[in-house]
Amino acid sequence: MKILIADDEIPARNHHRRLLNEYFPELHLCAEASSVEEAWDSIRLFSPDLVLLDVDMPDGSAFDLLRKFPEIPFSIIFITAHEKYALQAIKFSALDFLLKPFTEAEFADAIRKAIRKHGASETVLQLKTLMQNLNPERSEERIVLKTANSIHVVALTEIIRLQADGAYTTFFFQHRKPIVVSHNLKEYDGMLAGKGFVRSHQSHMVNLRQVNSFLKTDGGALALADGSRVPVATRYKERVLDAIARI
Repeated sequence: MKILIADDEIPARNHHRRLLNEYFPELHLCAEASSVEEAWDSIRLFSPDLVLLDVDMPDGSAFDLLRKFPEIPFSIIFITAHEKYALQAIKFSALDFLLKPFTEAEFADAIRKAIRKHGASETVLQLKTLMQNLNPERSEERIVLKTANSIHVVALTEIIRLQADGAYTTFFFQHRKPIVVSHNLKEYDGMLAGKGFVRSHQSHMVNLRQVNSFLKTDGGALALADGSRVPVATRYKERVLDAIARI
């Protein structure tokens, strides 16, 4: 397996190289790049299987690089420090990333996961979703939901509500069966806040576009477009009413 490191910081490239040599001596480091243009040239020249790609470089971003490819023929582990927008886009696509500073164990786990998934059709679909979401002319934003046996790409507008079940979250939709994913609701709260969704309860989050009315009975509830009702906890009531008022 051929690997390319693309990072503008010399200490970072040295660090990644050392960890690759220490944990994965069987892998071949085919090239290193310190800019988007160098990465573009090196990828075309060496055809790496996996790129360790820093999100922010002096002459552009990782996404500027990926836009140069009609199809992305390699796996990617994104590496980022503080790019909130970039990190959110990556999370929406359920792609792998390392958040600086990361531990050696996190680095090794990410590489092992990339090796296992290399060439998988789901990775191609995730990258396609990422690039569609980054397109300023996109009609609607999409999110990748992975279950134990399948992968789904759904538009945010399709989602009616989310419901927590311990470490799992169930997504409910307009025109498809519910999907259960192995991530807790808190994680999606961080991703979907500001995207037209609001947390109404410790166990519930709703798409504001699907809210028909606020009901004052039983301490407060939201009547949704599919006929369901979601409770509004006291601690979330002010936030919910404010969000509804701004629709």
